Amino acid sequence: MAVRHEVENLIRRGNIFYWRPRIPAAFVHCRPGSRLSLSLHCSDHRKAQIIGRRLNTRLAELKMNSKDAMTTKQQLQILFEHERDKELERLDDVSTMAKRNGRGGDVVEMELDLEAGWAYQLLAKFGTRSDLSLEVDCPGLTYLLKNGVPASHVDAIRANYQGELTTARDARANGGIAATASRL
Repeated sequence: MAVRHEVENLIRRGNIFYWRPRIPAAFVHCRPGSRLSLSLHCSDHRKAQIIGRRLNTRLAELKMNSKDAMTTKQQLQILFEHERDKELERLDDVSTMAKRNGRGGDVVEMELDLEAGWAYQLLAKFGTRSDLSLEVDCPGLTYLLKNGVPASHVDAIRANYQGELTTARDARANGGIAATASRL
């Protein structure tokens, strides 16, 4: 029996995690109520949560973009397989670098990791279409302070956020739909 795990659309069958979202009605070429089913090729809960969140965010971005609503179920499946593979590769690279260079007990490195993590949280919560300044009256700053982030870390989080936002908006990162459509 499939079990749900804190992240929307993430289930586990046996030792393997799957991502099974319902296809939004905005995709007019997909049958109403149909689902995608994608193996995440991992049994690690944390890794599956990261990939699941990334795929959920990508699905929401596609839903909001009206020209992507013409995508078929097969195109969505290929696109999300590509996204999954990119994220698995990125997580493997992070793991390799951590093993090679990491010092688990170093407080400075842990703070840097936390600052990068909060930048990713802002991207996940507010999306790539929002441009947060993290200045006074910014909802991103309010979110950080409400969650107990010290004000001394806001400048570093802002720098990480701006860098990741630029990467996310990069045409190469968002060219997945065009590449997928051209293969079909």
